[in-house]
Amino acid sequence: MKHTLYCLVLALAFAGCNDRNKEIASAMHRYDRQILHLATDSIADTYTTDGELGGQGMKTIVGRDSIRHFLKSFEGAMKLLSVQTRISAVAFSGDTAHVDGAYEQKALKAPGDTGVYTGLLAAIWVHNDNRWMLKKMYTMPNLPKATIKSVLLRQFKSTHVDKEWFVPANTAIEGLTAKQAMWTDGSGNHSVGQLASHLIFWNERLLRKFKNEPEAKFSGNNEETFPNTFDEKSWAETVKKLDDVFTSWETAIAQADDKTLEGWYENIANMSTHNAYHTGQIIFLRKLQGTWNPEKGVK
Repeated sequence: MKHTLYCLVLALAFAGCNDRNKEIASAMHRYDRQILHLATDSIADTYTTDGELGGQGMKTIVGRDSIRHFLKSFEGAMKLLSVQTRISAVAFSGDTAHVDGAYEQKALKAPGDTGVYTGLLAAIWVHNDNRWMLKKMYTMPNLPKATIKSVLLRQFKSTHVDKEWFVPANTAIEGLTAKQAMWTDGSGNHSVGQLASHLIFWNERLLRKFKNEPEAKFSGNNEETFPNTFDEKSWAETVKKLDDVFTSWETAIAQADDKTLEGWYENIANMSTHNAYHTGQIIFLRKLQGTWNPEKGVK
């Protein structure tokens, strides 16, 4: 009889523990769905009033309102395609559960450019008001593995719109009038407008070649790629065209398969260097002209 009672107690304890494991798994799964849809209010409400969200290399965010504000800063920055958490261990201490696991998130950073982010996590859940709430979530991301495509794409974007090591082209030419774009220092240097036109010419020409499209006739005289006659309308069109051709290149790189890219590694890398070189000249000219705002520089 005692043996039977003892076995019954063990069975009930095991069943209770199993139920709690299922509850934690369900809570983590629900949290994954909230992260996937970046449901900032729901995510924040999952935490206790003094809950903490932190991770390796980031400042710990404390409290629901602070967590909500932090998460809202990511809205529109990227679109998550999938979020998956795998629990490796759960340890209970009263109404507290310590969870260890791993996560994987896939995100669309740009058309054709998907990033995969992985790492480990440690979470503390507490049972409060008949539901499990997060007391702490701490993540330890793995370093992303770079591919040649991702490196080429990042290099190109750094010459276009991403301010990293130097000022990108879009920032370098913004805010100029047509008259300012045609200004030269009288020493034989090209104007900002000439440099922008030159970048458009070579990026557009190489893009056509990359896409196996017919190229416009060209005499081979590089000076022809530096026109310097603009009015406000044509200068605005030039600014837009530079942005458009850079964007088209980024899309082409992102969508290209590895075999296509293989024969273009060096050309694309050299083109990014060429873009950065002439963008530096544009900044230098604007400084000489007195039209450069240092607040737009890299800090």
